Amino acid sequence: MPSILFINRVYPPDSGATGRVLEYVAQGFIAAGWEVSVLATAGDHSIAGEEIRNGVKVTRVASGFSKRSLLARALGYALMIPSLFLRALLLPRADVVVTKTDPPMLLAIGPLLKFLKGSRLIHWAQDLYPEVAEELGVFPKGGLVAGVLRRISTFSMQAHDAVVPVGRCMAELVVQRGVAPSHIKVILNTGVEQEITAVPREGNPFREIHGLNESFVVEYSGNLGRAHEFTTVLEAARLLQTRGEVDILFLFVGGGPGEEALRRDAEAANLRNVRFLPPQSTDLLSQSLGAGDLHLVTMKDEMSGLVVPSKFYGVMAAGRPCLFVGPVQSEVGMFLTEHSTGCVITPGDADALTSAILSYRHDPKNCTLTGERAVASMKEEDSGSLFVSLARSVMSRL
Repeated sequence: MPSILFINRVYPPDSGATGRVLEYVAQGFIAAGWEVSVLATAGDHSIAGEEIRNGVKVTRVASGFSKRSLLARALGYALMIPSLFLRALLLPRADVVVTKTDPPMLLAIGPLLKFLKGSRLIHWAQDLYPEVAEELGVFPKGGLVAGVLRRISTFSMQAHDAVVPVGRCMAELVVQRGVAPSHIKVILNTGVEQEITAVPREGNPFREIHGLNESFVVEYSGNLGRAHEFTTVLEAARLLQTRGEVDILFLFVGGGPGEEALRRDAEAANLRNVRFLPPQSTDLLSQSLGAGDLHLVTMKDEMSGLVVPSKFYGVMAAGRPCLFVGPVQSEVGMFLTEHSTGCVITPGDADALTSAILSYRHDPKNCTLTGERAVASMKEEDSGSLFVSLARSVMSRL
């Protein structure tokens, strides 16, 4: 029986997008007859130790990780990587080891594990570091720290037997790092949204409980992070309020480091058509996503190729049109254009966002048809089966 070990900061029941997609892929390996192990850290809903979760052997190490400040987060990441490496050395050898990018620079332990234990290596790049940290202002662009981290990251990627970017835009940057195109396999984060179903607008309990039945809801659901663009969204809300479009409501469901500033900006502009709700539990995800008539996904231009918003695939599974405020050359921009499941709005073009919202509001039939295409688009490829095929290919190179 072939064996595979995934290493990542989080794994359910602890929350985190990287953990959710990892769990889905791990189950794909279980179904394919593999022995599957996960090495993660203990979190809010788990403790250090070992457990079997749906056939997956999960080993968790203690972690002092904190999100209290940027410094605390950076220190937590720095200490986490050697902790995970030392624990990985004590685990039984796996035929294939998969490193992710949570925590950043985790891929650096891959070559060491390959040398010491002889495992084949796959790097699953959910983000690209240190470029993300540079764009978010954590490190000065082109500075000494970023330069050293880039060299380590590049060497580590090249030492892996395969690299899995989660978007075509990211794959281009990986090639620029010197990784051979033959060692790159793009696998989108599809499949993880299997628990999300398209809930009809009418009769949705979530809309009724939160008093949304009289509104045309433009929803943003998920992390309110520093990589996301909200200035265009708030300006569109202001334009619509000025025009008297009182039935259109911008609903933000979630939280994150950008929430406080977003609330403050909305209040400063006296936007009565903007509302906030806290993150919703997984069992309410279909209803909460189904509360929106349209969905927003946003990303700053400079983040193209560095991240791919995972929330996008949940929107598609929920059967709603997506308005993407972000670069057209990014994976989300290309996907929407190819599948006709929404619109791509250039960041800063609030007039175009306003027009798109009004267009869908005045054409409910198009809204419905676009949502149906979105659901169908999620059935075209499955990350679990694609990852199993890649791992078999990597093992065949032995």
